[in-house]
Amino acid sequence: MQKPTNSWVALERAGALFFLFYAALYAFLAAMFGGCLFCLMWSISPYHPTYNDRVMPPGMTMAPHLEGHEIAFNASDRKSWKKYARSMDEYLRPYNDGVQERKNIHCTEDRYFMQDSLSEHEERKACQFKRSWLGECSGLRDPHYGYSQGRPCVLLRMNRILGYLPGQGTPINVTCAVKKGPPEALGGIQFFPKSFFELKYYPYYGKLRHVNYSSPVVAVRFAGVQYDTHLQVQCKLNGKGIINDSPTDRYLGSVTFSLDVGA
Repeated sequence: MQKPTNSWVALERAGALFFLFYAALYAFLAAMFGGCLFCLMWSISPYHPTYNDRVMPPGMTMAPHLEGHEIAFNASDRKSWKKYARSMDEYLRPYNDGVQERKNIHCTEDRYFMQDSLSEHEERKACQFKRSWLGECSGLRDPHYGYSQGRPCVLLRMNRILGYLPGQGTPINVTCAVKKGPPEALGGIQFFPKSFFELKYYPYYGKLRHVNYSSPVVAVRFAGVQYDTHLQVQCKLNGKGIINDSPTDRYLGSVTFSLDVGA
């Protein structure tokens, strides 16, 4: 059997060295990348944003929200409004009185509930917001939320922003008015429990620390809306630091929906 020549031995040795060199290089690069990633993750707190110099004003959401922002029904036709009542039920389930009493505390003072003195990882307490406080719009007195009477309710909520103190010490209030259509057709408006968001529910400390936090809700009842009239209604947040007239973001500080109520 012929022995390998010196050139073949040298070639095999060079190939082995070539393989070892690149194996070591890629192992080094992988280790360096892993180390950098570890240092980055170690330096980032899971409890608050690293860069939070500018806090945007809050947006607003509403319920029911099934087919865009359109509410159209006939009071005498159960099938036309049942979906809205069901949506309200689902939305308010976390606010049931028993759930709130079990998980959250009763707060009496209407001022910011500051808990910054606690350690970063310690769980924050949350104030109760009970469903029964929503009165005629709670679904407890009237399981149809006024839809069967042609007096529909909607629920409004400010978006959560970590660490945000709305209103600079003064509660943010809510107003609703006709944007398109005859203004008088909207009739009287009722707010539950109040027409503003109380300060005691702020600031929000994030889902890792504010585990049982319940965003406050303002319920709006349109108690005298005119039948068979197409209306576009806009509800706005009002207060210091609030933007509710942005031409590019229709959800910033306000929500607009169409309302068509028939007999």
